[in-house]
Amino acid sequence: MPRAWLALALPPLLLAAGCHHDAPPPAPESGSVPPASTDTIVRLDDDGKTIDVAHGTRVVFKLAANSGTGYAWVAGPVDASVLLPQGEREVERASDVPGAPKLDVLKFTAQGPGTVTVELALKRPWGDQPAVKTLKVTVNVR
Repeated sequence: MPRAWLALALPPLLLAAGCHHDAPPPAPESGSVPPASTDTIVRLDDDGKTIDVAHGTRVVFKLAANSGTGYAWVAGPVDASVLLPQGEREVERASDVPGAPKLDVLKFTAQGPGTVTVELALKRPWGDQPAVKTLKVTVNVR
């Protein structure tokens, strides 16, 4: 019997709580981090391209690499007044299986107006072997 009572009482409670789809989303707080929609993602097939971004946009390089090979994507120097590096290289893994594919992720923030060429190389951090792959993208910050 208690289940039958709950079945009768629950729908009016849910209707009273309701969803407010007509309400506008809350305004962002002052000084908050911009939403992820301001990210510009750069992949290996963007090699040789020119990308236009607005001031404050985060430019995120997501480049495929194989775990366990010792190779990692490394960025060359860039003009930090135009495109500021954000932290160290991060790794996104599709699986915890040893040797599974991964993405090396390098993040930059568009600081000021100008044009900068970002060159990345897939190489081992030790020794002086040449890169096995390279990527070169020109970024215009408005």
